Formats: sequence, C-alpha cells, structure tokens
Amino acid sequence: MAARTAARFVQRRLLSSGGKVLSEEEKAAENVYIKKMEQDKLEKLARKGPSSGEQASSTTSSAASDVKAAGGPTESASAGVSTDKNRNYAVLAGTIAALGGLGWYLLSKPKKSEEVVD
Repeated sequence: MAARTAARFVQRRLLSSGGKVLSEEEKAAENVYIKKMEQDKLEKLARKGPSSGEQASSTTSSAASDVKAAGGPTESASAGVSTDKNRNYAVLAGTIAALGGLGWYLLSKPKKSEEVVD
C-alpha cells in the first residue's frame, strides 16, 4: 500500500510537469487540478460500487481500517486473510512447489556407505 502511494505521488507530483520547473502559481494550479481529479475518481468509485478486483481490494482495506478503528474482536483474524481466489491458489501452489523441491533435494543426496577396505 505504501509503495502504491509513493508511486502515485512520484507520478502525479514530480513527473506530471514534464520535467520543467514550475512557478508557485503553476504548482498551486496543478495541485488543485490533481486534487479535483482524485476527488472525481473517488466519487465515481463510490457511485459504481465494488465490482472489480481493484475496487474490492480498496474497499476491503478501508473496511479493515474501519474494523481497526472500532477495535472489534475479529480485528486480527480478518486483517491478513485474502479473499482473492487466484492469489490463494498461487500461494498454495508455491508452497507445494517449495516443499516438493526441498524434499527432492534432501532425498537426492547419495547415501553414505562405508567401503570395506581389503
């Protein structure tokens, strides 16, 4: 979440001017425009509702922050649970692959046998 916020800041604040140095008035006008566009985007999302994955994750994170603010008993249980079906399958597949690789590595070592010297 912090990386996404930082990327948005860099993209909108530093790179939107095209590399030229802006005066204070231009910076203020650009900031007002950016805030207006972000507000419009939030209003559209609020009207549209959670229908896509990105909107659902942002709604889930805001709901999780609401739960944290309320201090409910399910706070720690629901904060780290993913509801994305594909992500859950990917984590499960990665875990199985890692355990399979570890097992293969450990079982592929040659057995140490003592040679009898004549």
